[in-house]
Amino acid sequence: RSIPRHAVRFIDILKVSLDTLCDLPLSDGHLADPAKQAIGIALNFPTLSPDALLRCWLPTNDETGDGATRQNTYRYVDRIYQLFAVLVDSATDGSLCKAEITPLALVLVRLIAEHADIRERIFYKVYPKDSGDYEVLPEDRLGLSGKLVRLMRTPQGGMLSGAIGDFLLALLGQDVAKFVLAVGYGNAAGYMLARGIEIPESVIRQVREAANAEPVVDPVTGRYLDRAGDKDLADMTDEEKEREAERLFVLFERLNKTGFIKVDNPVRKAMGSKRFQEMEDDDTSD
Repeated sequence: RSIPRHAVRFIDILKVSLDTLCDLPLSDGHLADPAKQAIGIALNFPTLSPDALLRCWLPTNDETGDGATRQNTYRYVDRIYQLFAVLVDSATDGSLCKAEITPLALVLVRLIAEHADIRERIFYKVYPKDSGDYEVLPEDRLGLSGKLVRLMRTPQGGMLSGAIGDFLLALLGQDVAKFVLAVGYGNAAGYMLARGIEIPESVIRQVREAANAEPVVDPVTGRYLDRAGDKDLADMTDEEKEREAERLFVLFERLNKTGFIKVDNPVRKAMGSKRFQEMEDDDTSD
């Protein structure tokens, strides 16, 4: 179906917005104000149809007017992803970029969901080939994938946590089983409950059947089952004990805030009963 004549104006607005994102550098590690407005405008446009919009998002590789250079079909997609990756890297270091990441993530979700070639292109940027290290927790892995998991599990992450979860799920082809194995159910619990997603029974069954055959990924932690066994309390360092208590505290707080279930947070209860003792910052023993 042809586009009404007046709609061409809106396509021009989209093109100007995408060009603005490409042309403007970050300002002190943040999106410049015109870039913030540009990504907000782009978020309102579909990417698949009609054809004129598709060509705006993914311009063809025709030669430009001077015949000397060629356009890059993915230049807008790559720029949006580049901004997203840089801001994610900054946000995990405690900067104030988190509000700027959400619209970028949502635009990428739409592009990934509607274009298989874009999904594959971005997938290998987030998960480079032969980069999976299943001996460590997903949030501790090097690269962007670990940083995204840390942002997704941030307490009171709000729209950002949901947008990051949507991005990773879209990147994995909306396959919930792959999503759980990639990030670990413990990390995905808050997102899955908020979205009304349950862990597939097939994942649990597959893990149980394969556990004795070869190393498999534990869907709860995201590590290999034979490397993910819980340590006895006596074998944990003080740092590991503190980290595990923090992890459990956050998980139970998330479960309660979703409204799906209400349970007593055992960590909060233990703290109230003074079963926790303050750990020294420095070990003074020889």
